[in-house]
Amino acid sequence: MRRIRPVLHVLLAAVLTLFLAGCAGGGNQVAETSSGGHESGENSTAAQNNPEDFQKNLHQTQRETGLPTFLEGDSGYYMGFGSLYFIERDTGKATILCAKPDCDHTDSSICNAMINANYLLMTHQDKLYYIGNGNHPKIVGSVRQDATGRETVQELKFNEFSSSQSSRDKVIYHRGYLYYVSDDILYRVKLGEEKDAAETIWAPEDAGSTQSHGNLVDYNPNAIRYTLWADGDSLYFMANVQMEDGTYKDVLFQCGLDGSDVRQVWVTPDKDQVGEWEETGVSVSQWYVLDGFLYFYLSGNDYYRTDLSTGETEKLADTHQQTQYGSAIFSDTCLCLLNDEPTDFNGSFELGGIWRKHADAIFLYGLDGTYRKEISLQSAMDALGDNLEMELLMADDTDVYFQVTTTVYNTQYGMSVGDVGSITVWKANFETGEVSQIIQLR
Repeated sequence: MRRIRPVLHVLLAAVLTLFLAGCAGGGNQVAETSSGGHESGENSTAAQNNPEDFQKNLHQTQRETGLPTFLEGDSGYYMGFGSLYFIERDTGKATILCAKPDCDHTDSSICNAMINANYLLMTHQDKLYYIGNGNHPKIVGSVRQDATGRETVQELKFNEFSSSQSSRDKVIYHRGYLYYVSDDILYRVKLGEEKDAAETIWAPEDAGSTQSHGNLVDYNPNAIRYTLWADGDSLYFMANVQMEDGTYKDVLFQCGLDGSDVRQVWVTPDKDQVGEWEETGVSVSQWYVLDGFLYFYLSGNDYYRTDLSTGETEKLADTHQQTQYGSAIFSDTCLCLLNDEPTDFNGSFELGGIWRKHADAIFLYGLDGTYRKEISLQSAMDALGDNLEMELLMADDTDVYFQVTTTVYNTQYGMSVGDVGSITVWKANFETGEVSQIIQLR
């Protein structure tokens, strides 16, 4: 990971100073209540977003590859995990979208449901769009919403020798445009356009370049990994950047949807800014931008909100009272906190990392920090036994969806080796606390 050059920091700092002293851009205008205060998100106008807007809660930040991805339909959710499924919102019933009789759903040339998608992108008119093509997700594909009529819509333009390392950074769709990153450069292109129509809307002063490494891999040793986000009239991208003192911090940038007026609007707070309740310090486990506010959960600390128009940060909840570490996801109305713990994996112990264990409850908070309830996961544990790994997938206004993976251990070469046993998807209802399995994927 390399540093963004000091010249860029000076420029961004100057722009940010002017920004904070003057008027905020369109993406930072916050809805006002009748009393003149700011809405907390519970009564936010976000629910009336343009249907072409980025589906925030279904494209969670810092999501790892290999997990199911979701898109919203009229009466439920499309879920992609090798094959395409539909989950009815009210009943939780899950169906694989292949109507061919006697199909065993193993041959992608025959089975409608096997769309070879890396992740689902958006629904548009009567079609579902996804990013596909295996290890190099540079193809946008589409199917009808019954999974028939599969076709390639467009190819995305990537830099020469652009690697799977770079192109794994997720493409997002917002108001007619696809936004994506290749070797540190942020592009946008209209849905369905030729790849040469892609325009550069942001490039750091010292953009990285991908190098060929023999016959093994292509990689960019200096790549900065951006997480893309959209909220109203603003585009956001988060990067882990080396600071002047040599430390690395997550930095959030904001700009117009055309890349204009790029500014740094947030950086991971220091320990002395947010406090620390033990020596593990601060790690950004999950974040969410809504109506010009950044909501973020610090694993090993608590839950906060920053007004991006003023830079003011406030603590919303002492979440460490419920779980010491925990991973989290957001929706437009809530924070769901799973009481899992980080695992020491080959000497790597990271609070925000993907290696997690020992979860038995989900704690639900309103977006404003109000504690709602604890949802026990004991029924899932009773059904599946020991050696479970649980991962939060997405949440809406009524339910949180999560994956449970069982591990089967056997002895190889005199050692105990773990292998994936089953993979199931469950949901937990906010009102009743009921936990139910909705599909077995493996």
